[in-house]
Parts: sequence; structure tokens; C-alpha cells
Amino acid sequence: MSNWTELAGQTASALLGTLAGGVISVRVARWQTSRAIAAQTELATAQQAAGITLARQQWERQRSAEAAQRLLERVADLYAWLPSLPDLSMDTPLLSVSAREQCAGALASLRHGMQTDLFSIQDAAVRDRYRTLVRLAFDVGWRGVGGGNRDRQIRDVRGYLRYVQLTLEAVVDDAVPPTHTAPPCLDRQGDEGWVPPQVPWHWHDPADSS
Repeated sequence: MSNWTELAGQTASALLGTLAGGVISVRVARWQTSRAIAAQTELATAQQAAGITLARQQWERQRSAEAAQRLLERVADLYAWLPSLPDLSMDTPLLSVSAREQCAGALASLRHGMQTDLFSIQDAAVRDRYRTLVRLAFDVGWRGVGGGNRDRQIRDVRGYLRYVQLTLEAVVDDAVPPTHTAPPCLDRQGDEGWVPPQVPWHWHDPADSS
């Protein structure tokens, strides 16, 4: 009888060990599965967030590029009529009335761009350069700042206008913009016009009016 009792005890112990091992295995498997699911969920969330961030960055770049292109058109319009810029504040223009009106319209368009398209550009330095160009043009055209050297005034504004053009083109091309440089002081001595420190090669081309 004792043999049967001993055998039954051994069998029960083995059974209990098996059951305990099975429970532990199930728990371990569940824990591993939970960790795997959590890791996959975390990875998917991170990938989704990265995708949203990338999409937003691409959208912002596209929006900035489109706005910069529109501003380039406004800047080009003013460039075409710069010779009439100092005439705007004169009672009797030196050049034609038509040229004066065209220049005034281009200058108004430039300022309007500062109030609309400029807000779509993310780079604060680009926005500041454009605003500086508007201020310089209005200082010469309407406020008479630095009067007395009409030819140099035009070269000053034209030089900074080209600097802003290069900056906006960099936004369109998603490239590095020209390095920062202080704008021209309109009320100064001398006849030499202002140019940025980094002058593109085509500025020296005889075919370029600058």
C-alpha cells in the first residue's frame, strides 16, 4: 500500500510541476507577446509622427517656395522701373509721367507682397531682408532720404534688390541663401553704389544692366 501511496504522490508532484510549468510558460509567452505588441505599436506611432512631420515640412517648403516665386515677380517689376524711383517724391518728375506711374505701381505691389505672400515664408531672415528692401525703396521713392545723389540711390536700391532676389531664389531652390550683410545707408558720402559681399558672376556680365 505504501508503494501505491508513494507512486500517487510522485505522480501528483509531477502533475503539479507540469501544470506550474505550463502556467509559467503561458505567462511568459503572454508577457513577450505584450512587449512585442507594445514595441510594434510604439514603432508605428513613431513612424506615423515622423511621416506627419516630414509631410508638414515638405508642405511648408512648398508653400515658402511658391510665395518666394510670387515675391520674385514683384521684385522684378520694381527692378524694371528703378530709374524712376527718385522721381516719385518730386512735384515735377525728371522722367516720363508714365514711367513714374509704373514705378509707383511696382513699389505698391512690392509693399503689398510684404503684407500677403511674405507671411508664407518660414525663414525670418528672408522676411527681414524683403522688408528692408521695401523700406529702402520707400525711403528713396517717397521719403527723400539721402537725396542729392540720385544715381547712387538707384545703385544702392538695385544692389540690395538683387541681394533679395538671390535670397528668394534660394528659397525657391531650397538652397543656402546668401550670407547676411547690413543694408546700404542711403544718407552717406561717396558715389559708389552698394553691392553685397557675395557678387554672382553674371553681375559682371556686360549683358547685365547692373
